[in-house]
Amino acid sequence: MTTPAAAPLAHVKVLDLSRMYPGAFCSLLLADLGADVVKVEAPGFGDGMRAMAAPGSFNAAHTALNRGKRSLALDLRSPGVGAVLNKLVQWADVVIESHKPGQLDAMGIGYTEMSAVNPRLVWCSISGYGDTGPMADAAGHDITYLGYSGLLGALADGAPTPPMAGISLPAAATMAVVGILAALSSAALTGQGARLDASMADAAMWMLSEDVARAANDPQPGWGSFAARNVYECADGRNVTVAANEPRTWAALCEGLGVPELAGHRIGIDADAPVTARLREVFATQPAAHWCAAPGLKGGIGPVNSAADLLDDPQVAARGSVVALAGTDMRVLANPIRFDSAVGAAASHALRQPPGLGEHTADVLAMAGFDRDEVAALREANVVG
Repeated sequence: MTTPAAAPLAHVKVLDLSRMYPGAFCSLLLADLGADVVKVEAPGFGDGMRAMAAPGSFNAAHTALNRGKRSLALDLRSPGVGAVLNKLVQWADVVIESHKPGQLDAMGIGYTEMSAVNPRLVWCSISGYGDTGPMADAAGHDITYLGYSGLLGALADGAPTPPMAGISLPAAATMAVVGILAALSSAALTGQGARLDASMADAAMWMLSEDVARAANDPQPGWGSFAARNVYECADGRNVTVAANEPRTWAALCEGLGVPELAGHRIGIDADAPVTARLREVFATQPAAHWCAAPGLKGGIGPVNSAADLLDDPQVAARGSVVALAGTDMRVLANPIRFDSAVGAAASHALRQPPGLGEHTADVLAMAGFDRDEVAALREANVVG
């Protein structure tokens, strides 16, 4: 395995026991920063993301979120798995898991057992509602946590609708990475690792920090849509965003749109519906590209893009935000964090293709100290695939 020497986390080794999106987002961020991520998957089946597309067709989820990782086919339900994990966690700095709270502990392969083998181990559990409380065992998906947290209702000014992208999952994964990096920093100083508890519901709630503070201390209406903060349909059927909440930017917007008579409208005070209706009329006279490029309007008006629109966007191109996997013409999003040349100018380090199921089983086991006969015995016992 080759990792750029300048990669910030080139010294960090991650054992990813998680399944599906939250853990995949988490370990992807770490891999993009240079960490060596070993994805542990069930022999014969693999992670559920491998089944997200029909055989022979492009698997966007697996490609986007599992690129740059290694795959170890290991049956966590096997009676012999404890001995294997004992050696693996001596190699690892970080373990990520997303099982039902307490499940791995009940199997004898949880944090208590593994940290006894490696006291410096940073163990991160990602779950729906966290390890404690009456909801700890409750199942759910992204929309479940969005609804529970209050975020789903806050995303629309009206009846809640299902978002067309995951929100709580990558949010919890990002929070988990922050916690992992903090725990690694502490472990480097103290020699003592930690167990982290990351909740998707908590992550979604965190995005409503202002709303919760308002509700708890000074109940009043929060954000809503109004003329100066809205989405408008244009002549070509595309939409643009308007963000001109301050009197100065609102006046500039009205001037640029050719409706200077609206500049005196007091945002949040005067009747808003007639002003919104007038702006809808104005925006409907020109295509979205016209309004986004109009002199004097940049910053106040922006496009409502689709994922496909981003592929040829000049800003995305200038940032190198969409990159090709090594040796292929497949393009994926790069790590959103940029580093200067002193610590690695590449936008993303994990640009190898996603691994085949169990592709690195033998290599990882050898690295953990198993010889060929021991690996063969583990295969014979169906502990590894």
